[in-house]
Amino acid sequence: MKDQNEQEDHPQEDNAQSLTYMMDLDFGSRELWGPDELEAVLAHQLSAPLECDLGHLDKGLAGRLEAANSADGPPIRTFADLLHHPRPPVELLELTKRFAKACRSHRQSPLPDEIATVLYFLSIAVALTQCGRRITKMDDPSLGYSLDWGLKQPWLDEPTRELLRNARRAID
Repeated sequence: MKDQNEQEDHPQEDNAQSLTYMMDLDFGSRELWGPDELEAVLAHQLSAPLECDLGHLDKGLAGRLEAANSADGPPIRTFADLLHHPRPPVELLELTKRFAKACRSHRQSPLPDEIATVLYFLSIAVALTQCGRRITKMDDPSLGYSLDWGLKQPWLDEPTRELLRNARRAID
């Protein structure tokens, strides 16, 4: 058991360990998917239409997408469109975060936990860097730890990795 002084000396480490436990970022014993498979699943998810996955979370999604697509900028139809948009709507990023969290919470989710976790942190990263909004209550050390986890994944494509890198730089 740690004494009080030891806990006070390493609060970031304790927070990071708590976060790892809470988010279960160490998938070690449950590895069901290889890096090539995770890369393919991520590519598929990023190309998936937002309406298919987010529509059940927000009945007004079609209207929001229509409004977003009538504004200046490239159209937003897929997760990749949203995450790489120069001015993504924050409410769609928050909805993506909710979707990813729900996928992590349900064992019957069609998404591997690793993909849902990356999607969760991508929505936070993009809101922070592209919108100047923080859509998480995580403190910077905990968020940094989570972004670092994502950056270590060998199956991330470079444009997606860059989104996490940008957020990491923003909180440093």
